[in-house]
Amino acid sequence: MTLLQPGPRTSSPLRADDRSAASALSLAVALGIALGVVDLLLQTTLPYPWANLANSSAVWAVAAFALARVLAPTAAVGAAAGAVFLVVAVEAYYVAAIAVDLASPSSLVAASSLAWAFFGVVAGVGFGVAGVWSRAGDTWPAAAGLGLASAVLVAEAWLRLDTPGTAVLTGTAGVLVLASTVHRPVLLRRAALCAGALVVPCHLAFGVAGFGG
Repeated sequence: MTLLQPGPRTSSPLRADDRSAASALSLAVALGIALGVVDLLLQTTLPYPWANLANSSAVWAVAAFALARVLAPTAAVGAAAGAVFLVVAVEAYYVAAIAVDLASPSSLVAASSLAWAFFGVVAGVGFGVAGVWSRAGDTWPAAAGLGLASAVLVAEAWLRLDTPGTAVLTGTAGVLVLASTVHRPVLLRRAALCAGALVVPCHLAFGVAGFGG
């Protein structure tokens, strides 16, 4: 009688969630590069108020929300992907500016770019989680996620009242976020309530951060 010999040990394949997480983070890097470069291009070529909208900090935050909503399998991955996306976008923006002689290489480590990277981490985590939550049917977490995306746009519009064109565009974008749920009245009501509750905190957060766009 012969004993069965164990075969060679093989590594277990990645789980589907692991592959999805790796894919989300990889795409966050690629799309972050694209956001930074395209933002600079639009900011320097579009007329007012479209140039201001392209360079809006609220629009960047909602872009992180959208990325996580579409790509991230879990809230943790959404937080990581959102932060990676915005930090890479900040650095890509400055690299692109250096490439066309609109900034010096020292701008990559200047206090302003480091501050933007820090706020990118904070916003990326928050809006990344919100993006994943927004997929949760008609639940309150979904409403909170959508409400945050709407509120940050409306809050920036409030902050931009001295530039009416930009304020109108940004505020309209915030309303359109809610309008995307018009076919789901329960979610729409809940998201509108959450957005109303979050506008003032978002406005205050802009003030603490020291920027509006």
